[in-house]
This record gives sequence, C-alpha cells and structure tokens, in this order.
Amino acid sequence: MAEEHPDPRADDAAPENPYLRDDLVLVVMIVSSPAILDDLVTGLLDIGLAATIMESKGLMALLREEMPIFGGLASMMPSSTGSRVALSLTTREMARRVFVFLEKELRIADRPIAFAVPVESAFGHRQ
Repeated sequence: MAEEHPDPRADDAAPENPYLRDDLVLVVMIVSSPAILDDLVTGLLDIGLAATIMESKGLMALLREEMPIFGGLASMMPSSTGSRVALSLTTREMARRVFVFLEKELRIADRPIAFAVPVESAFGHRQ
C-alpha cells in the first residue's frame, strides 16, 4: 500500500500569507503635460516616494500614427506627443501625501490624472 501524503491545501489552519497586505495601494499618475514632469518627479522625491515612469500613447495618437484609415477622426482631436505614466506601490499614507502635493503644488490645468488602487498582495516591495 502506497504511503499517503497529506495535501498541504487541505490544512484546516492554513498558514498566514506573508504577502497579504492591507495598507498597500498602487498609485497611478498619467502625466500628459511634459512641462510638469520635472515638478512631479521633484515632488515625489521630496515626499520620499519611488516610482516607475513609462512612456505612453493615447488612443487618438495611436490612430493618427499607426492607423491612417482613422486619420480624419484623429485629426478632430487635439494632437499630443504622448504622455508618461508614473506607477508606485506604496502605503495609503504615502498616497495621501501624493494627492495633497498634486492638489497644492501643481497648476490645475497641468495636474495629472491620478488614482490609487488597493493592492491585496505584493511580492518584492521595498519600503
């Protein structure tokens, strides 16, 4: 008779998930104004927040550049050279500081679109 190995998933008292966090959020900022990128980066550094900055392209820019069949539609929209997306996995408190900075330090017309999304689990996050 073969030796039975217990199924680790069947544990009644499952071990606590070390990656489960209730205080983390993903802060996303879409910066369409190149003029404020320096101010934004400086502000994030002053707050003490690290971020990953990626180049992005809006739908109309994509239509204009890569799908000429839609050129007429894209020409009705304002031209844009693209935008940047800043991503930061951080705590709720740091996210609050970011939003205060965005509201108080950046001109209304130049403010990025910004939001925070709760993160249930994270791996490799450094404080």
